[in-house]
Amino acid sequence: MGLRRLSVLAAIVSLGALVLATGAQACSCAPLSRKQAMRGADAAISGRLLKVIPQSRQRAIFRYRVQRVYKSASGIRRGRILSVHSARSSAACGLPTRTGRRYGLMLARAQGTWTSGVCALLSKRHCAS
Repeated sequence: MGLRRLSVLAAIVSLGALVLATGAQACSCAPLSRKQAMRGADAAISGRLLKVIPQSRQRAIFRYRVQRVYKSASGIRRGRILSVHSARSSAACGLPTRTGRRYGLMLARAQGTWTSGVCALLSKRHCAS
């Protein structure tokens, strides 16, 4: 495995650790190009946020209806509802919580669940409403 791939995977694993962390934190994103981050992501989609389901004070499940698949993975298809685990707070790199909006996300698979965060959002040009 090349050094570039290892650094991309380390950034995604770090994102997953932030999502699962329980303490108060400030969000800081690793400086990766969109191409590097996309290569290291397990999947990438754009989808409309349907609902945010709090799981604890720190974590929530974000439910999206998949509208477009940029990087495919098993079980991700257009029209499917996808559950993504993230921090609840933007200060801890949590996903945006405004329902009804379309977001582009790079996803990581961690412990059998999809995870993401603010550092893994795709730009608006990829996922215009």
